[in-house]
Amino acid sequence: MALSHRATWRQQQQEFIDEPRDLRHLQSRYRRRVQTSALIMFVGLMIPIADLPLVWQQGPVIATLLWVAIGCVCLWIGLLAFGDLVTTKAHSMAAMARLQAHRDDLMSELDRLRARGESSQTDAKPSDESNSDAR
Repeated sequence: MALSHRATWRQQQQEFIDEPRDLRHLQSRYRRRVQTSALIMFVGLMIPIADLPLVWQQGPVIATLLWVAIGCVCLWIGLLAFGDLVTTKAHSMAAMARLQAHRDDLMSELDRLRARGESSQTDAKPSDESNSDAR
């Protein structure tokens, strides 16, 4: 999983090199996702260890502490996932707002150019009629 995250991060660094806002967001997302992947692997290792008879022979306190630690790490993974969800949504909404503003600017420019083009065509028509009368 970490190799996949790293490959994606390298690709995104090249793709968004001219957009520092997006690059910062992608860097934070990369850190969160690598941390989440590492913690999932850690939990995957801790569960069998906490279930070993050797741990239970040490007494219920040790086993309980291990399971509480596993539970806390799982909660942290959930918080990281929720944070990733919220920041990705906020970033996406901001990007959509920027795109909408850019679209609005382009549409107003298009309307201005169309209006200028129509007025020049209207001005050109009477002169064409006067040229046909002169023939």
